[in-house]
Amino acid sequence: MNTLGSRIAHYRKLKGLSQQALASECGWESQSRIGNYERDTREPSFEDLRRIAKALSVTLNDLLNPVMQIAESKDGRYATDQKLSARSRQVLDRITLAASQGRLVEQDLILLEQIARRLEKPEA
Repeated sequence: MNTLGSRIAHYRKLKGLSQQALASECGWESQSRIGNYERDTREPSFEDLRRIAKALSVTLNDLLNPVMQIAESKDGRYATDQKLSARSRQVLDRITLAASQGRLVEQDLILLEQIARRLEKPEA
């Protein structure tokens, strides 16, 4: 499950849905949209990802990348009890806004994953 499309297909099959059934669950008439996402020939907007995640009963984290765990709560934002600096909150707010506007593409997510991995490494 190396790509977003392969993860969508994986969770769709786990739930026992056809591409058409998943498209219907998301409120779309045609299954071609799901097919394009699964073949990675089209990148879903953040809103489309939310619809797909909800229809598949998975989190955005599950779809985006099991390694890159974005901060997520029930409303799709980081938890308010997290100890974040004002600057970190500002950055997360900007990332959330860009994602909600569909301005993040797979390459952006890869870069964010790399940054997250660096932050997870213990300081020597």
